[in-house]
Amino acid sequence: MKKMKIYSLVVFVVLLVLASCGGEQSYDYYPKPISGHRIVFPVKEYKSISPDCNYSFDIPNYSNLDTLNSTCSGDLVLDQFNATLFLTYVDIDTNLMYNIEYSRKLAYDHSIKADAIEEKAILNSKNSTYGMQYKIVGNAASNYQFYVTDSSDHFLRGALYFNTAPNYDSIKPTLNFIMEDFDHLIETIDWK
Repeated sequence: MKKMKIYSLVVFVVLLVLASCGGEQSYDYYPKPISGHRIVFPVKEYKSISPDCNYSFDIPNYSNLDTLNSTCSGDLVLDQFNATLFLTYVDIDTNLMYNIEYSRKLAYDHSIKADAIEEKAILNSKNSTYGMQYKIVGNAASNYQFYVTDSSDHFLRGALYFNTAPNYDSIKPTLNFIMEDFDHLIETIDWK
């Protein structure tokens, strides 16, 4: 009888072990990887804009030139990217150096939040266009600014703002795409 109880206990333990081991498959669980939004960039196509101002240039097809005022300042609206390039035009009389220094100051006002500010000179003797581009790296309010001038009569300044809280890592791919189009805009400026 004692042997029977021991055999019954052993059989019960073996069945219990077998039932717990093979009944369900075990899975390894991993957290979902971090990813961003999928960005679909449009084809690079341009349209020429000739406002009743002292300049003309090409803008990307996905943008619209909006709210030109009597001083020929306006906004280049980039709806697809929720951004606006604010353009300010100034007729130069004797204030060229003031406008250059003021544009530099406005770009470097973002140095409080910026990790770096990368400058790139603009030299286009074919269209008499000279100036500076500022790529502001980091979580600054504006990540791209520029000014161009013909050094005698015209001065145009641009500042790009995204309509969102600053987050450089998330806007970087879009910013790089847009900057190529702004390079084209600057190359095609024709002073009147």
